Amino acid sequence: MQALIKYRCQVEYSFYKWIKNYPESMSPLDKETFLVFAKTVCCFNASRWKRPGYLESRILKEKPDFNREYLDEFVVIFEYMVDFYNIKCLPKKWEAMDGCRCEDGYYIERGIRNGKFYEKEVVIPKIVKAAKV
Repeated sequence: MQALIKYRCQVEYSFYKWIKNYPESMSPLDKETFLVFAKTVCCFNASRWKRPGYLESRILKEKPDFNREYLDEFVVIFEYMVDFYNIKCLPKKWEAMDGCRCEDGYYIERGIRNGKFYEKEVVIPKIVKAAKV
């Protein structure tokens, strides 16, 4: 029978899992555990960890002799990942945009064709009209 596992304090756990096993070898496993930690910070919106200087201080608390060059790299990568996670992607289908107008019964389609952006008005399909009602 398989065991169920429940993680408590996921951010702290993922940080310690990375930092306690991190030999500064830059191996794929080191990178993976770091990425898991960074994604866990984002998923649980751990604001304390997102504060400037907090990650660096925690790393140095656990590993005072941490290579300074690697430390700066990890802090920069971490900050980029947090920023990346917080950015919204383009919506899959529909988006309402203030200040953008078109004729009733139409929507604006934006895309790219042959490497060039285009924008055109298209008739709203009957399925979408029915969903609006």
